[in-house]
Amino acid sequence: MAAVLDVSNLGINFGGLQALDDFNIQVRSREIVGLIGPNGAGKTTVFNLLTNVYHPSKGGISLTGRNTLGKATHEVTKYGIARTFQNIRLFKSLSVIDNVRIALHNSMTYSLLEACLRLPKYWRQEAAATKFSRELLGVFGMEAVADAPAGSLPYGAQRRLEIVRALATNPKVLLLDEPAAGMNPSETSELMGTIRGVRDKFEVAIILIEHDMSLVMGICERIIVLNYGLIIAQGEPDEIRNNPLVVEAYLGQQRGSSPCSR
Repeated sequence: MAAVLDVSNLGINFGGLQALDDFNIQVRSREIVGLIGPNGAGKTTVFNLLTNVYHPSKGGISLTGRNTLGKATHEVTKYGIARTFQNIRLFKSLSVIDNVRIALHNSMTYSLLEACLRLPKYWRQEAAATKFSRELLGVFGMEAVADAPAGSLPYGAQRRLEIVRALATNPKVLLLDEPAAGMNPSETSELMGTIRGVRDKFEVAIILIEHDMSLVMGICERIIVLNYGLIIAQGEPDEIRNNPLVVEAYLGQQRGSSPCSR
């Protein structure tokens, strides 16, 4: 199957610091890929480059055959890359459904004048956005809280809402930045089911950054390991689990105490 995302020789410098170098990855449709490594390894930098928050010093990024370099972040989103964040970034004072509707602004085609005058095109598109948002929330069992303030949701539900909002942009690649952060084991188990369901229902490729190795090993089909901005290993979970370079990267732990074995 052809790659939906093709990244070649990606690198970035911050002053004299080489934060990422020669990062290469090809991700196929419906594939779940884990991106792991110690703190400061360059994982979130990869996400910021893929979404053009940062502009690379070298390399190329292609999404379904289209070059995304030099595009604005909102244009990259429109091309088909969406993300969530390590720290939840919801509009907590707005309703749950309005948080989802905001993600649909790229698809609106009415003009500013049509919006100000509340012309029929404006009402049609806003009604369609509301209907779609409710349907999407329903897929995640959240339709009942659609009108509640987003900030009133339990932590795990706020994480799910971030995923719903990202999916509203109709992505081809979904980037999840530490989706299990702050979750208890029960919530993490539920999240694993959610991620699999998203992949299967929406036929989207998923790249996730995560420190919870039980989630990574349990859900990812392929894992890429970064350390000091370089890929030091990649392969299936069983290949990564006891890779000596990976074990060494995690604080120099002994083989038997590797976090990957937990």
